[in-house]
Amino acid sequence: METAIWRRSYISLISSERAVHNWRGKSVQKKQAESKSQIKLHTQSAPFGLCPKGLMLTQAPSSIVRSRNSRNHTMNSGGSCLSASTVAIPAINDSSAAMSACSTISAQPASSMDTQMHSPKKQERVNKRVIWGIEVAEELHWKGWELGKETTRNLVLKNRSLKLQKMKYRPPKTKFFFTVIPQPIFLSPGITLTLPIVFRPLEAKEYMDQLWFEKAEGMFCVGLRATLPCHRLICRPPSLQLPTCAVGDTTEALFCLDNVGDLPTFFTWEFSSPFQMLPATGLLEPGQASQIKVTFQPLTAVIYEVQATCWYGAGSRQRSSIQLQAVAKCAQLLVSIKHKCPEDQDAEGFQKLLYFGSVAVGCTLERQIRLHNPSAVNAPFRIEISSDELAEDQDFSCPTAHGIVLPGEKKCVSVFFHPKTLDTRTVDYCSIMPSGCASKTLLKVVGFCRGPAVSLQHYCVNFSWVNLGERSEQPLWIENQSDCTAHFQFAIDCLESVFSIRPAFGTLVGKARMTLHCAFQPTHPIICFRRVACLIHHQDPLFLDLMGTCHSDSTKPAILKPQHLTWYRTHLARGLTLYPPDILDAMLKEKKLAQDQNGALMIPIQDLEDMPAPQYPYIPPMTEFFFDGTSDITIFPPPVSIEPVEVDFGACPGPEAPNPVPLCLMNHTKGKIMVVWTRRSDCPFWVTPESCDVPPLKSMAMRLHFQPPHPNCLYAVELEAFAIYKVCARNEREECGVSARSLSGWVGWQEVTEGSFRLHPLRARLSLGWTVTPMGLSPPKLLA
Repeated sequence: METAIWRRSYISLISSERAVHNWRGKSVQKKQAESKSQIKLHTQSAPFGLCPKGLMLTQAPSSIVRSRNSRNHTMNSGGSCLSASTVAIPAINDSSAAMSACSTISAQPASSMDTQMHSPKKQERVNKRVIWGIEVAEELHWKGWELGKETTRNLVLKNRSLKLQKMKYRPPKTKFFFTVIPQPIFLSPGITLTLPIVFRPLEAKEYMDQLWFEKAEGMFCVGLRATLPCHRLICRPPSLQLPTCAVGDTTEALFCLDNVGDLPTFFTWEFSSPFQMLPATGLLEPGQASQIKVTFQPLTAVIYEVQATCWYGAGSRQRSSIQLQAVAKCAQLLVSIKHKCPEDQDAEGFQKLLYFGSVAVGCTLERQIRLHNPSAVNAPFRIEISSDELAEDQDFSCPTAHGIVLPGEKKCVSVFFHPKTLDTRTVDYCSIMPSGCASKTLLKVVGFCRGPAVSLQHYCVNFSWVNLGERSEQPLWIENQSDCTAHFQFAIDCLESVFSIRPAFGTLVGKARMTLHCAFQPTHPIICFRRVACLIHHQDPLFLDLMGTCHSDSTKPAILKPQHLTWYRTHLARGLTLYPPDILDAMLKEKKLAQDQNGALMIPIQDLEDMPAPQYPYIPPMTEFFFDGTSDITIFPPPVSIEPVEVDFGACPGPEAPNPVPLCLMNHTKGKIMVVWTRRSDCPFWVTPESCDVPPLKSMAMRLHFQPPHPNCLYAVELEAFAIYKVCARNEREECGVSARSLSGWVGWQEVTEGSFRLHPLRARLSLGWTVTPMGLSPPKLLA
């Protein structure tokens, strides 16, 4: 009789719960009706006299697979209060024989329309526990509820033991939480029971209650809690231990900041040095988590234990904290030289020295230093070259400007020496600075720069005398005595000169020699002399003196010799080269001039020991090359000059030749000179008159002509002229310009030197360039 009454009450409770939710629609009501009819059908199949006072639950086959987290969802239940995976079997006096006579009461699975899922962005995880073999949640939590609406959550109990579990439960005390009428529960091993708990709020506040279960071993409860939407952030983990860090270095670690509340929440971190939190501010949606990076950069070697606070909520009045712990230590860095040589030590023995030795200019030498970290923390370091020059002008460089040496490890760092200045000993200092309180190491770096050592076999080539129309050639080798590659070029690379050198430019590898071919092909019976500069990359220029004399059937000037060149330079230092030979001869006869032990002229001096006669000084090659008399600054005043030294005819429309350009030739000497221009027959440029006499301290007007042989071509040449003193013969034995006496003494060279004038091929040249084009075209202008 009691069993029948309980069964009618149970079915009535289920029917009343479903009637509350009739707003779901017809389809829901239909499902409820089907479920109700099924329950009635099964209950009527059993005799009332065999129904038990309790329920024993066993496993039943089912094709429905319930997800692990499905029991965590909040649902409005309109179905059965029993689990779909269980079968309820009535029992009589706990006898297994009577069980077979009982009919089964099956709870049908609810339709998907019977359940409303509230799935947040991140589902709340239910903490479970096992008490006396029963696995059950610690607490059921309701969120996002509304006033006047019932919300159901399922409490799942599972028998984890190997024996039959018997228990009963007490309903919640408050009227806001309720469940089915309490009945004894029998759980076979491995069986799960789902108990629906309904929450019906009437006020906007927080609710708390408990559901108690009673077993033979004792009692336990499950908390029931319903909370309002709120801000809540938690740090996971609550404390963080950062890795040990060296002073001046940086370490970092990560932790999670979770928004376990129901509202979007802004947060701001409050922390103290030497810790940094990234991001320091942000916004977290409900269920969202953010990884926070903690950076630790200590300045002193101590143990740090601080608390970082996260402020959030309305007015940033709520807070969540995390404990930060870190240890800072001093790093140690030992510096040594890899592959040390005997020169890597200064005289005193206290200074670390890295010696690179002699390095060819343009080349790079690498040496390495070894950094050892014997400490237990990382050893960050910086390397600086303490030169005052710009980085691109420094001879020493270290590509590794900073780095880290791991604990107990060694690291090799390369230092490079790439010199740029010849014959220079470079000294610099390399500073290796560990981070923090460790002292820096100063490394002295020393290197010497060497360049190519190019030399000529002879620095004077004398062609003696050559008949007009003939050609004389002499070999001359050029040698590089260094192991550094040398690039050379002679400043005589056109065909308008009577002298030529082949090849005029080239490359000499280390310890190599090359043969040059010097040629002399005069165009007039005259004395010729030219000083040619040999430009060498990374070395001072060399100078080659070329001299020769041209004879014809009617004119045979004195033969020029190297001794004459020596006398001329001595006279140049003593200020006698601007006087013609006849004046110097007269002064010598009048004893206003004298001769020294080498045969050169000099002004008589009473006491030669107190004031010796001037000698030709040593002139640095670069000074001689640039100050050769063609610019405003000169070492010695030139005897003859010409203006302009560069001429540009520009674009010539053709076919007619352009107008000649006027030239002015000036004689700065005190004697009459004769000027002769050299010219090839097919040269498009020439000067008129081809030869002329210029009085002392006077100038002569000349014209420069241009006749292009082909259109649409560029033309550029360098014209050459020679000048000699013109002195009339006094008797039959003396030739015009050179006396017999001068050949045996000083007068002959004085004539030759003052008369042998030509424009320097680079610094005092007459460069001419034009473009011949058809009418109407304007090609680019050629600049000399």
